[in-house]
Amino acid sequence: MAKVQFAELWPQLMGLVPVYTRDGVNGTNILLERDSALFCDLKTKTLPARLSHTFLIDLRLAQHAFSQVCGRRYAIPVALRPGLVMIPVRARMARVKDDGTRAYLVKDKIREYLPQGAGRRPGKGLEEGRGPQEKPNGTRIVFVDDTALVVPHRWPNVRDVMLAAELVEREAARLSGHPAGKSIRGVKEEQENYCCRKCRQCPRKDSCFPEQDE
Repeated sequence: MAKVQFAELWPQLMGLVPVYTRDGVNGTNILLERDSALFCDLKTKTLPARLSHTFLIDLRLAQHAFSQVCGRRYAIPVALRPGLVMIPVRARMARVKDDGTRAYLVKDKIREYLPQGAGRRPGKGLEEGRGPQEKPNGTRIVFVDDTALVVPHRWPNVRDVMLAAELVEREAARLSGHPAGKSIRGVKEEQENYCCRKCRQCPRKDSCFPEQDE
């Protein structure tokens, strides 16, 4: 495809999602709010840098700075301009290590996010007197245009990234003098209806067994 023109696309950008085509090409779906998704044959991890260059921002420097703000070493949200905070979310299992697993979603384009179903734990059978052991199967992210993206990233960890994105957005707004955008409290969060497997009554289930991002 022709070179992606982020200068024209960014106002309706909802996310950059890694995908495999039927013939095995590792590329990116560019999700747009008012138009059909565009396919780019570039790896997803190369596109955030190109997007940031549209606003004369060095992505690596921005990630380093915002890492200090939100206290994260991996999956660091980055504010590129008011209303454009990019949130990294694990979106797939890579066939090859260098293919990449993360999508980069626009915070203000997310309407709600909730745990996605449950399924049997791999390699586990039935417990005595109980049915199959189950756990959430990822997170369902719903965008402002009512489309949805189901990712394997666990709900508590997506929530952590979303909260970190609010800190990043506030700091970026303070530095630029712009008012902060929509608070993350404006995004609907559906609480999980399960607890961790070690403690059925754990009051801090959202912090149990944190997922290690790549």
